[in-house]
Amino acid sequence: MMQNKIQLVVVLAGILSKASCDLYRFVLIEEPKTWPEAQSYCREKYTDLVTVQSDADRAKLKEAANAVNFSSVAWIGFYKDPWLWSYQNTIISYAKWGNQKPDLLKTHKACATVKRNGQWVDANCTEGRYYFCQTDKQDKLQDKFKYTEKTMNWYDAQTYCRSHEIDLATVTDDTENAFLAEVLNSKNDWDAWIGLSRIPWQWSDNSSVSWSSVKWESGQPDNVNGTGECATADTDGLMADHICSTQQPFYCRENRKIQRVRFTVKSDRSLDESAVMKAIEKKMKQILSGQDVIIRYNITWSVQPDGKIFQQQETRENKDNTQDTPTACDELGPMKR
Repeated sequence: MMQNKIQLVVVLAGILSKASCDLYRFVLIEEPKTWPEAQSYCREKYTDLVTVQSDADRAKLKEAANAVNFSSVAWIGFYKDPWLWSYQNTIISYAKWGNQKPDLLKTHKACATVKRNGQWVDANCTEGRYYFCQTDKQDKLQDKFKYTEKTMNWYDAQTYCRSHEIDLATVTDDTENAFLAEVLNSKNDWDAWIGLSRIPWQWSDNSSVSWSSVKWESGQPDNVNGTGECATADTDGLMADHICSTQQPFYCRENRKIQRVRFTVKSDRSLDESAVMKAIEKKMKQILSGQDVIIRYNITWSVQPDGKIFQQQETRENKDNTQDTPTACDELGPMKR
């Protein structure tokens, strides 16, 4: 039996020019890691830790958990930084929080004040207050800290201190803190800004936080001890905060791309579809394996209503016998193997 001769005439670079849809999936990694380790792993092996703030995201999370019969909690990409001093972004090591503080709403950036009784309170950074600057003089406390009786929000106070002194005040021990409280009492003032602040919760992949779509477990978040906080999610996508150094399983996000490509095959005989498909798949694999990066892929074929892969078309002079591929994801028909 004579074997049909097959010639591919469509350049496979068409992969890059045809309609495509960006998709993603969640992958559960069951090996326990700390939150920073999980973030590094996902960024190296996949895309990032997952963002979970829609019903579609929560459905993908549940799908990933069900795939391995997982029923516990795992890290996701939600976190907030620890309290930082304005001067050199130093992580807080000494604190003097008042009772039940800090307690500002999780959606706001928080900045710290020192009260006349020496306790610290978190407040909205846009409020106006007097403030303490830190100078470059270290010998005496009255020289190290400068009390400025100008009402400013925390950001303007920071700018002023950085322009005229060193920065907003960094408080490192009880002695320094007692001195600031003493100054406030001597001025009969209630409180003043110091150089402590923290940003609200954020996503690892820098997605904008949609607070109306974020779902916490009842009573969460509840870890307000001034340390770094990271979030886990149960299999329904409900979140809770945990210490970031805790080892947990974690969810990674994998971005995928589906490309639909139309091929034109010329033959002087009737086509053997299986031979054509094998020839195309072989050529596709050659192209994809020759890329500079590793590409995970699979090839599926669109089955026509008559049950065939290919449709015969007449060749006409000066007429393009190919058709444009749909450009919207919901226009692409079902793909079958």
